[in-house]
Amino acid sequence: MASQTNKMLDNGTSLHFHGIRQNYTNEMDGVASITQCALAPGESMTYTFKASNYGTSWYHSHFALQTYEGIFGPMKIAGPHSADFDVDAGHIILQDWSHNTADSMYDAAQTVGPSPQNGPRTLDTGLINGMNVWGSDNSTNQTGSRFEMEFEPQKTYLLRVVNTAIQSTFKFHIDGHKFTVISMDFVPIVPYETDFLNINIGQRYNILVKADAVPGNYWMRSDNQQACAQLTNSRDIKGIVHYSGFTGKPTSAAKAYTDECIDEPYDKLVPYAPMTAGPEDSEIHKTVVIGAGSAEPTLFKWTLDGTTFQSQWGDGTLPSISKNGSVPNYSGNLAIEVPNLHEWVYVIVESPIPLPHPIHLHGHDFFVLAQGTGAYSDSVALNTNNPPRRDVALMPWDPSAGTGGYLVLAFETDNPGAWLMHCHIGWHTSMGFALQIIENLENISKTVTDSCQLDNTCLSWNKYATANSIVVEDSGV
Repeated sequence: MASQTNKMLDNGTSLHFHGIRQNYTNEMDGVASITQCALAPGESMTYTFKASNYGTSWYHSHFALQTYEGIFGPMKIAGPHSADFDVDAGHIILQDWSHNTADSMYDAAQTVGPSPQNGPRTLDTGLINGMNVWGSDNSTNQTGSRFEMEFEPQKTYLLRVVNTAIQSTFKFHIDGHKFTVISMDFVPIVPYETDFLNINIGQRYNILVKADAVPGNYWMRSDNQQACAQLTNSRDIKGIVHYSGFTGKPTSAAKAYTDECIDEPYDKLVPYAPMTAGPEDSEIHKTVVIGAGSAEPTLFKWTLDGTTFQSQWGDGTLPSISKNGSVPNYSGNLAIEVPNLHEWVYVIVESPIPLPHPIHLHGHDFFVLAQGTGAYSDSVALNTNNPPRRDVALMPWDPSAGTGGYLVLAFETDNPGAWLMHCHIGWHTSMGFALQIIENLENISKTVTDSCQLDNTCLSWNKYATANSIVVEDSGV
């Protein structure tokens, strides 16, 4: 159970528990415009759900760009692991950061016009567990401080790594040490060893680090991959690992690597408990492009098969279904109905635009059947035998060829609800890169346990919005 009270004076809000299955608890998914109306200032909401997933995640607002103004935090659910360790060292939260707020940069990000004044943003730097420095290490004007942790020699530490960025992909590594990766998102995997962890937005990995280096001080690095999105200080996102009895600044050197925008290797992400994806019963196939919006040619909009996603904070999908059995039509053909339970839906998302996209689906752990660059075709081999299962996967790209890529996902319809699927780059979600899957419409309202809370949240929001002339200025999610 989690309760949220909106004490802001002039913002709506909501609270989404990232990756939580919300099995038959769609009303607790916390997505403004989809599973609830936005929570008005002064109002409260209680989220009650069963923590059937276990592992590492985070919670965050699902209202505009509010997550990236700081409304998020870590989440840990106890459960078994696929390898042993000595110390659970807790969360390592990675994020990008700027001196200017995300909200203040959004107008420039969505505006068609000369770069760098308009279009993709270059942020300042990044943080590890909310900490970093600004300015040269040798400067008297340096501000801030770095995250630090201590290792005891020969002990094995569990690190719960989460990427909460608005636009950045990171290579996470610790000088002089290797990692053993034991889970992706909420799914334990067969352990494998690596020097670097490639982590995209919204993804989580549990990794083990053995303190087997020569005792001393070592840099912990969260390097932004400039191939994905730009930071000014892309290589100075660092923390410090001290072995017991050591203090001071490390002099350790980083290993060399290629700056790139990738997921962890597909063939390494083998779920510990094997499962097989069933044969396709229905297919959702969307092609993603960006360009000037047809209604607003001065603004960039992402479209899926020509439609930009739109929803309304005061007329959420689930509240509408609960009240009158209908789905609001704001998002047009991006409100996709899959009516039957216990069928397999294959989702194909592809884009000719040479940019990567971390795709997140609510309400399910999906099977990643294929992931590649270039155009998708029926000749692409689909892996249905224990493929990676997770809730965020990267739709890749090929920068050398100047092409985008494709992602083929599968899930079983076993969870009635209105489930959002979107790119987890914050700017892209706000610019319309989203759709909603209306799963088993006829039974969705039967899962609602507190229709009064749904209705009252909507009534309060609409009263507040009317009194203050509040209108949706982005996608609504």
